[in-house]
Amino acid sequence: MHACTSHAQSSTATSESGGTDALLAKFKAAGRNASVTVFPAGIVGRPIRPVGDVVAAMLERAGMPNIQIDAPEFSPPREADLAAIAEAFAAFVGTHPISTNYAVYSDFQGTREKGFTEIRTVIATREGRVVWQDRQTDADADFKRVRPKEPMECCLLVVERLRPLLGLGDPAQSTAPEGPIAQRWAARSGVPDKEEMGAMNIRQDQFRKRAATATLLVLPSRVSGEYDGTCAAHLAAMINEKGLTQARASGSAPSIAAANDMNEQKVLWAMARGMKVYVTQSRPDADYVLFAEYLAAPGSGGRLDVRGVHLAVCDREGNWVIVDFQNSHHDDFRAVRPESREDCDRLVVRRLERLCR
Repeated sequence: MHACTSHAQSSTATSESGGTDALLAKFKAAGRNASVTVFPAGIVGRPIRPVGDVVAAMLERAGMPNIQIDAPEFSPPREADLAAIAEAFAAFVGTHPISTNYAVYSDFQGTREKGFTEIRTVIATREGRVVWQDRQTDADADFKRVRPKEPMECCLLVVERLRPLLGLGDPAQSTAPEGPIAQRWAARSGVPDKEEMGAMNIRQDQFRKRAATATLLVLPSRVSGEYDGTCAAHLAAMINEKGLTQARASGSAPSIAAANDMNEQKVLWAMARGMKVYVTQSRPDADYVLFAEYLAAPGSGGRLDVRGVHLAVCDREGNWVIVDFQNSHHDDFRAVRPESREDCDRLVVRRLERLCR
């Protein structure tokens, strides 16, 4: 991600009593230290709390330490424009006390056929005055750059629009700070604790040292919820061609638990836990086992609309060795730009190559 620039035609600041400039200047001056309550975000007007929590977690990672998320649900007026929504939200905040100085609400508009077409964001004071409002469509540079296809990317666009306004950092940086909201998010996502992650790092290092001579059983991948044995054969062939390890494809589809959730980490770790159970119960005749999952939907022209590629490697006892995910925020994903099952396979091998050597 990169810092974005403001677009006067799509970002406006308004407030009652002619206080626009003063309110916005005060908000900007507070910068990353502004205290903010993030309300449940709306998808086509329907408030969804986890989506708002993603916005809050990203703002926290961008450097804002004073974030709250325990806010009531706001439903905007139907078919209202941004100005009307902003006034309605400000009035709602004014009658529903919050503990912070500012409130944030975002709404993502779109259709099943066209996807997301408009991202709206409103900032209001705790007293109920509009500070800032922003509208992004495919006519705007930041919208074109992020190209939001799913709610997580819409949340990213919201934060990208606020970054230059408040002098925020990049929430995608590996060194980005993690505070209470990130910790709550991790707990809800099922992310292992530091002890287990440390043990996994040790096992990954051991795998790296013995990979060339170790045996690897490649399970059929799960693509859009369905198992595909051709992916297993393709993956095994590419792994052997690169000399990463001694791979062979499994002829039988596994039974691995899956989670259907917008929280990608929750989906990832549900898969990893399901794989652990499967390997522990099946005791495969191999040193290691690989399973990949491709989060995708049919796109235009026979292409896949891929929003995530997940992979996990366990040892023969079912202990996690590698749990990895890739989406449009990651360099390898952007380099491969997967639009087919074969592309996803190539991305998995690319990730294994990095992790094996």
